[in-house]
Amino acid sequence: MPQHLLLTALQKHVSLTPEEEAVFLAICEQKEAKKKEFLLRTGEQNLYLYFVQSGCLRSFIIDQSGKEVNLEFAVERYWISDVAFHKPALLSIQALEPTQYVQINVNAFEALTQQHPVFNLFYRKLLQNGYFAFKKRMLSGMTQTAAENYRDFLLKFPDLSQRIPQYHIASYLGITPEFFSTIKSEGLDLYQQAIS
Repeated sequence: MPQHLLLTALQKHVSLTPEEEAVFLAICEQKEAKKKEFLLRTGEQNLYLYFVQSGCLRSFIIDQSGKEVNLEFAVERYWISDVAFHKPALLSIQALEPTQYVQINVNAFEALTQQHPVFNLFYRKLLQNGYFAFKKRMLSGMTQTAAENYRDFLLKFPDLSQRIPQYHIASYLGITPEFFSTIKSEGLDLYQQAIS
């Protein structure tokens, strides 16, 4: 397992002793998913937290009209899960590319937090960051144009638009693929301005 990626991701939030690093790595399982393979489906019991080492995962729901709505993308060094642990999942998680990831059983993780409180702090920071990102995305959707939201997508995921189908990005932005085609160049122009 490329342990340095995982440990670096942890150390962004907390400082760990060599012993804490070792006990954490002991509950991590190295996994691979093929393109379009599901890690979790809506309604299944959710028992895992996932860390992406390479590739791309998405979380999505099915709306009332039967259409898939992308909620989140997780690329290299991103965490992803359904927050409803031990309950029927509210969303599905699927690989959009061949993906290498680490799977962490929440029962084992919860036991670890009892022995090493630093992992409570890590998980709280992970949840805070996820909540902040969700609120920011929700507010941006209400206050920005579709082109500005696409610019923000490109700033967050610079190369992902070259890796996954455009309709997945349109779904994430909450617009139709047809409308995405019309605003794409405007959003790209805004992105170029932002990085120059």
